Amino acid sequence: MVGVPGRSKGCKTCKRRKIKCDLQEPQCGQCSKGGRHCERSQKEIAFIHRTPQGLLRKGQELCREPAPWDTRRTGNRARATHMPPQVNPAAIYLDGMLSTFLGAFLPSSSILPLTDPYHIPKPPTLWMNIAISLPRHSPVLSVALQALCMTKIAQTHGDTALLMQGMAMHGRALRALQNAIHNTSTALTDETLAAMRVLGIYEFHEGTMGSVVGWTSHEEGMEQLLRLRGFSASQYESELSLALLAGARKSAMIRGLQFLKGTFFGEERWCVEPWGSRPKDYIQQLCDIGLRLPCILEELHTKPGLHIDLTWQRCQQLDNRLNAWHAHILTLFPTVPYWEQPAERIARSTDIAPSPFSTAFTFFDLRAADALAFFWALRIHVHAALRGLSLSGAAPRGSAPEEHEAIIEACACNIARSVLYFTQLKSGFLGVHSMIFPLKTALSAFRQMGWETEWEWCRGVLLTMKSRGIRYPSDIVEAEWGEQLQ
Repeated sequence: MVGVPGRSKGCKTCKRRKIKCDLQEPQCGQCSKGGRHCERSQKEIAFIHRTPQGLLRKGQELCREPAPWDTRRTGNRARATHMPPQVNPAAIYLDGMLSTFLGAFLPSSSILPLTDPYHIPKPPTLWMNIAISLPRHSPVLSVALQALCMTKIAQTHGDTALLMQGMAMHGRALRALQNAIHNTSTALTDETLAAMRVLGIYEFHEGTMGSVVGWTSHEEGMEQLLRLRGFSASQYESELSLALLAGARKSAMIRGLQFLKGTFFGEERWCVEPWGSRPKDYIQQLCDIGLRLPCILEELHTKPGLHIDLTWQRCQQLDNRLNAWHAHILTLFPTVPYWEQPAERIARSTDIAPSPFSTAFTFFDLRAADALAFFWALRIHVHAALRGLSLSGAAPRGSAPEEHEAIIEACACNIARSVLYFTQLKSGFLGVHSMIFPLKTALSAFRQMGWETEWEWCRGVLLTMKSRGIRYPSDIVEAEWGEQLQ
């Protein structure tokens, strides 16, 4: 605050003589009468320190009322004066990073679910969006988010110094997560679970100890924490807790099919109890079906020849449920949720080679695309099992392997024709994440069918994702289903 010392405007000569100055210019009357020099030099500017007390005094002088941050009261009430609100540059810097990261992670609004009067049962808000928008972050969630955001922004802009900060922050986040897990009061909180998923995504992108191993270890740890939490609906009342559970179920389904290993999420109580009276969205309804499949494939892989008839029936029932789900989702949208277009009319990212297919799919929104791509991938796994049973002679009469091969080919082609939609830049990192598991499934199908051109193209797409800063697709491109990756 800038002020001028003194209150009198008279000349200095009159002040020294202690007489009244008539303020005439350029020489006052008193000095003219006495023949004296009238000293009217300009007054020096003074800088007043902006202390809370000074601000209070200034405010009271101007308006005779206390400043907004002054809580003084008259009477017998206690008197307390607080510091004025201060700007926290660190918080502004962190908010800016989180906002920048979300802009790259989430798809643009043009391919997000629409807010329209069609009453489509939408999936819960993405857990990442909820975690970032929390009014206050726990220490473990804060450092985990900073590690992920710093690293991704540094890679995008080629900032080596920021990248080193992000790597250092990742080490801090791992230690903070370990401390939070070993503390009984914080081990099962939403913030700890969210931090574990954030660090899982960090490994998914960076692969500090191998992206598959790192991502899997974090996801398995979260799965165990959720198991300790239990399946009671009272444990999942918050929006973040339900979104974390939904993401963990989908991740468990992917890992179960990847390693041919069942999960407790496939149990009936875990498919029903956590939601209580709340309705399930169409993606979680699909997960209810898909989570039963890893258990069947595990038995088929570890105990071949045992209960063949029962395994056939279970696979056939899952396929019937998948077809019923697909028929149901077609009725949810005001129009068909996906349609064909010439491939050259879809905006292809420059790092993706031209598609070997003449047509490509466009979807109603990204979540519909995510659900349908997983639907096709699950059908490939189911009919691959049915085809194997048919080739072994264990299938009922009238079931030819060719029927299952035709379905596998159609679903694999549908996934491949969806790649251009998932990899366009406006789909963000989330679009790439949604594509990886279905495309890996289609890649394995093309290899088994001997479709070299389509296999090479899908393989190239997965390898290209490494140039976008996502290591996981390139690490699994050569792996077979059920192989324990190192």
